[in-house]
Amino acid sequence: MIKFLQRLALVLLLAALSACVSNPSMSAGADYFPGGSQFYSYGVVQSKENFVNVERAQSNYGMYSKQRSWLDIRAERAPGSINMLQAYYPLHVRWKFKDGREFILENIDIRAIMREYFKTHDIRLQWQREDRPRSKSGDYDPSLVHEVKDDTVIIKWLITTNHTPVNERFTSTGAANRWKLSEEEFIVTTLKGNPTSGIDFERWVEILK
Repeated sequence: MIKFLQRLALVLLLAALSACVSNPSMSAGADYFPGGSQFYSYGVVQSKENFVNVERAQSNYGMYSKQRSWLDIRAERAPGSINMLQAYYPLHVRWKFKDGREFILENIDIRAIMREYFKTHDIRLQWQREDRPRSKSGDYDPSLVHEVKDDTVIIKWLITTNHTPVNERFTSTGAANRWKLSEEEFIVTTLKGNPTSGIDFERWVEILK
């Protein structure tokens, strides 16, 4: 557990530092996020059902073009692994079945995928659906998430709704009341993995040329 936390801290530190570095794979121009949001989060929402045949899985969101820092994908909901993002980055995913088969998807062009998706789809955020200004008290940015299912990777948007009225989310002293939240997933695309072999899942950091 301690080693995992150390690796997680290292990856988050590298992500924070690399956010300041220009990625040559990203051309000029602002990216569009659900509802025209200024920010989005990135993470994993992996169901137990879709993970039942998987022995090991890892992914990397390529914020730094010269390095990949892999994080384990687990059967859990962790949609806010990286927050306050303002651009799309390439996604890399690798995984292994319990029967020994291995798959990889590298350089998934999230920007191109989203450009096409938002040509025909519109995701409205909670305050837009409720026709009110966004509240700083418990309104959530969208989260870009992924999960592994068999030999595919599913890329989705996760939208969180806070059903607690804005004026009831905090007490008069500023303490948070118990919020009632729900989540809705919007599948963007499903991508088939490329069969491979010999993945070293213990090689957490890769330096690229």
